[in-house]
Amino acid sequence: MSTLAELAKRRELLVARADLERVDVAVATRDLADSFGTRGAAGRFRDTHPFLARALRLAIPLIGASRLGVAARAISIGIVAFRLVRALRGRRRASDR
Repeated sequence: MSTLAELAKRRELLVARADLERVDVAVATRDLADSFGTRGAAGRFRDTHPFLARALRLAIPLIGASRLGVAARAISIGIVAFRLVRALRGRRRASDR
């Protein structure tokens, strides 16, 4: 069995690793948020809303990057479906006139 001194050293090592991983996540989150916060060249996406960057800074550490990617895909598919339905309704109403 391990002695108390070995267990204490092991615990300190695990705490240090956890702190390092937290710092890595914070740096990666800030980099990702900064990449969304930059201004594009032209078009309607020239200015990214600051709320998006704040939401990403909060969501990535809480949810995790892989789960956030799945959620983003689901949301984008929902938006596409909503736009298709709206466009089809618009065509049907135009043909009724």
